Amino acid sequence: MSRSRRKNWNVVDAASLARWLVLTVFLALTGLSYVYLTLQLYHLGERKKALENELASLRTQSDLAAGQIAALTSRVALERRVKEGYLQLVPISERNIVRLTLPEHRPDDERIQPVKNERAGK
Repeated sequence: MSRSRRKNWNVVDAASLARWLVLTVFLALTGLSYVYLTLQLYHLGERKKALENELASLRTQSDLAAGQIAALTSRVALERRVKEGYLQLVPISERNIVRLTLPEHRPDDERIQPVKNERAGK
C-alpha cells in the first residue's frame, strides 16, 4: 500500500513557484505604486490650480490697491484734500532749504577737471 501512495504524489517545483510568486508580487506593487502616484499627481495638480487662482486674485487685489494709492496720492487729489481741510501744508522756512551750486571756474584754472571723451570709433 505504501507503493501506491508514492505513485500518486504530485511533485511541486519550488523554484518555479517562488519565481512566479516574486513576479506576481512585483507586478502588484508596481501597479499599486502607479495608482498611488497617479492619484497624488491629480491631487497636487488640484492644489497647484487652487494656489494659482489665489495668486491671480492677490495680483488683482494688488493692482487695485496700487491704483487706489496712485489716485489718492495724485497732485489733484492732494490739492482737493487741502481745500477740504483734511490736509494742512506748512511752508518750508528758508533756513531749512539747502541749495547746491557748482563753483565757478575760470578757463585759465590749472586744476584737474572732469572731461567726457567721445569714442573715436563713433
